[in-house]
Amino acid sequence: MAKIDTIVVGASAGGVEALNRLVSPLPADLPAALFVVLHFPESSVSVLPTILSRSGPLPAHHAVDGETPENGTIYVAPPGRHMLLHNGVIRLVLGPKENSNRPAIDPLFRTAARSNRNRVVGILLSGLLDDGSLGQMAIQRHGGRTLCQDPAEAAFGDMPRNAIEYGSIDTVLPLDALAEEIVRLAGQPVEDVPGEEMPDPTEMTLRELHNLEERGEPSIFVCPECKGTLFQLEEEGVTHYRCHVGHSYLSESLSAEQETELEAALWTALRALKEHNELLKRMARRAEGQGFDLTAQGYRKKMEDGAHQIELLRHVLGLARREVGESAA
Repeated sequence: MAKIDTIVVGASAGGVEALNRLVSPLPADLPAALFVVLHFPESSVSVLPTILSRSGPLPAHHAVDGETPENGTIYVAPPGRHMLLHNGVIRLVLGPKENSNRPAIDPLFRTAARSNRNRVVGILLSGLLDDGSLGQMAIQRHGGRTLCQDPAEAAFGDMPRNAIEYGSIDTVLPLDALAEEIVRLAGQPVEDVPGEEMPDPTEMTLRELHNLEERGEPSIFVCPECKGTLFQLEEEGVTHYRCHVGHSYLSESLSAEQETELEAALWTALRALKEHNELLKRMARRAEGQGFDLTAQGYRKKMEDGAHQIELLRHVLGLARREVGESAA
C-alpha cells in the first residue's frame, strides 16, 4: 500500500518566516520528505537550509541533482535552478523561467504530481503574484491534496489568494494548523497508483513546447524575457501564456513584468526628452548668436513642447509628488 510521503512547499515574499513556523513543530521521524521552493534572485546566496535546520529537528540542505529523497529531510531548491521530481529522484535544471522565477514553484509541483501522484501534498505560503497556482491544479488532477496558508494571516497574501480564486486549493489553514495537517497526512495510506514514467527534463520541456500551436493560439503579447510571441493557453478555466522558448506566465505575473517594462520605457523616454531639450537649447543659442532669430524661435518652440512632455512624464512617474513631499519634509 502506498503512503503520502511527498510534501511540496512554495513561498515568495514573507516566505522565510512562514517556512520557519511551518517546519519548526514537525517531528524528526516525519514519514515524508519536504521539498521547498522559495523565490530567490539568481545571483543571491541562499542560507535557507541553515535557517530551516535550526528551526526544528528536520535536517535541511540544498538539493543535489540526481539525489534520492529520504523521509524526514527538507530539500531546498538552490538559486538559479528549477527543482523537479523525476522518476523517483531530484533533478536540478536550468530550464526557462516560469512566472519570472528560477527556481519557480510550478515546475516542482507539476513534476511531483506526475511522478508521485496521490502521494503528494502541495502547500502555498506567503508570497506575491500567482506562481504555484497551476502546479496545485496538477496535484489536484493527479489525486494529491492541496493546501495553502490563510491569506489573511500571510505577510503577503497574493499567492495563496490567487490559488484560491483559481480553484486549485482544497483546504485553507493558518500556519500552525498547516503544520498539524502535515503531521496528520504524512504516512497516510493511499491507493497504489504508479507514477508517470517521464522523459529526461530537457526532452520533457521540448515535448511541452512542440505542440504550442495546437494547444493554444498566438496572443498579442510578447514574452518579457525573450520578446518572442506568447501563446495563450487555457488550463481548467485558467488563462496562462507560454512562448516557444518555454518562458511561462500566469496573468498576474505577466502584468507585473509589463509594468516593470513600461516604467523602464518611461524613464528612458524622460532621459531622451531631457537630452533633446538640452540640444535644442544649445542650437537656439547658436542660432541667436549668428543672428538667425526666426530659426532660434523655432528651436525654443520645440523646447516648450518638450518641456510639456517632460512634465507629463514626471507626473506619470510620480516625480512631482515625490519632490513636493520631500520639500514639505
